[in-house]
Amino acid sequence: MLKIGEFSRLSQVTIKTLHHYDELGLIKPAHIDPITSYRFYTVEQLPRIHRIMALKEMGLSLEQIGLMLDKELSTEQMRGMLHFKQAEIQQEMREAQRQLAMVEFRLRMIEAEINFPELDVVIKKLEAMRFLSFFAASHSTLEKGLTYRAMVVSTLQKAIADGVIQHTGVVIDVFHGETVIPFTSPDLQNRQHEILLGVKDSQKAIKLKGIGQLTVKEEAAVETAATLILETSDLMDINRPGYVEKGILLRRWAIAHGYKPRDVVRYLSHRGILDTSNPAEFVIEAQLPVDAED
Repeated sequence: MLKIGEFSRLSQVTIKTLHHYDELGLIKPAHIDPITSYRFYTVEQLPRIHRIMALKEMGLSLEQIGLMLDKELSTEQMRGMLHFKQAEIQQEMREAQRQLAMVEFRLRMIEAEINFPELDVVIKKLEAMRFLSFFAASHSTLEKGLTYRAMVVSTLQKAIADGVIQHTGVVIDVFHGETVIPFTSPDLQNRQHEILLGVKDSQKAIKLKGIGQLTVKEEAAVETAATLILETSDLMDINRPGYVEKGILLRRWAIAHGYKPRDVVRYLSHRGILDTSNPAEFVIEAQLPVDAED
């Protein structure tokens, strides 16, 4: 028999934790002295305490560990419990990666304020145009956002090929508000990311499965816009979308040069996702409508 201190040393589990596990029924002393109340364990109990610690390191709760140890779970039930924990950990990792990307992004923005990069900005007028308009749906995870994007792309390509959309070739992603948020981000709000498809004058409003209503919109001309052609590197990494940073830097450039930016940033696809699935072939122009400072 081993005193609780000896068992604690051998198992690398604190005495306090052993008391707690006893209260929960996970592992009880082999013997409790009726006079001194000293607790004793046996070496045969080491495999059980090791299994408890191994399951705990997987992130399972003590309640789940108790079920796995004492209930006669079927292989399917045990597999289901572990698959559920696997999905939970994967979600935590995705959230941690998203938070890390946000921290890295903020650090790069701070660096950009100190060493403002050279931007090949061109001031131009944006023509009035007729569009079909709809707002992209927001999603809770990156995976769901990517799945939704793939569905939207295939649906629009088919509608264009079938002549349901009388497309002129113009595609503009519009982000409303002062902050540009990646289209796949869980932080994207409803009616924040608008998609505009240039269409002919005879185009009527339509409804597409999976997307919903596409309304006809007459977009007025913009007299002054600060524009910038994005680099390929701005479009390649979904987890660190450079187009977001360039949109923010374009806003700062406009302010630094005496313009008042409007609360909208447009991304015109000269060659985009409806034309090719290879981001390296994209040619995207960021457009920030601006007004002269009073």
